[in-house]
Amino acid sequence: MSTFIPALRASATPLIAEIKPWSPEHGDLLRGREALNIARDYLAAGAACLSVTTGRWHKGNLALLERIASQTDVPVLRKDFITRKAQLGESQAAGASAVLLSAQILRRQELTQLALSALEIGLTPFIEADSRAQLDDWLLPPGCVLAVCNRDIRQRETDDGTVGRSLDLYRAARACHPDLLVSASALRKPQDAGRAIESGFDAVLVGTALLFEGTVAGNSASFIAALKC
Repeated sequence: MSTFIPALRASATPLIAEIKPWSPEHGDLLRGREALNIARDYLAAGAACLSVTTGRWHKGNLALLERIASQTDVPVLRKDFITRKAQLGESQAAGASAVLLSAQILRRQELTQLALSALEIGLTPFIEADSRAQLDDWLLPPGCVLAVCNRDIRQRETDDGTVGRSLDLYRAARACHPDLLVSASALRKPQDAGRAIESGFDAVLVGTALLFEGTVAGNSASFIAALKC
């Protein structure tokens, strides 16, 4: 069974810190830094879980996921466009504890079937939605994570998404999934993460804001502090 949800539930600082090599909006996010050292800075600050982007948009790959998962001791989410059952097995083999399934690109029946297949092999389905239409009249299977994505992936994350989307969709998301609820992406400032938690979200996923400016250690500490307030 995946430890992804228990790790977030048990943490006083439920941050999923993301390793993203490249942003379509900002370009190179690693800037010569070693990805494993970034992961270690995240964990030293108190992040509960890690996320690793493996998709072409972000210039990631499975080898990066495998390296991070094998060299750290917290659950890791694979962030990519998972559309086939075979990708679940390869994610697990690379060390992932959870996999992204996007309601923005998958029909509900396909998404539900992939979620059930992931649960069967011990992976946590991390299901992202970004609109009320994707949430209405739907109850997710137990064992999933539901994330409200604050960005429009159809615009390759170049839109002006904000935490406001999570706040607007909180009630619909909670009705859809009474278990673990995450506000994901476009959390640009520590205050954004704090607002999400104060509004009822159980955890946040942050990537670019931890990497783009300043130091990883300093940015991570600021976001962690906001989650404790």
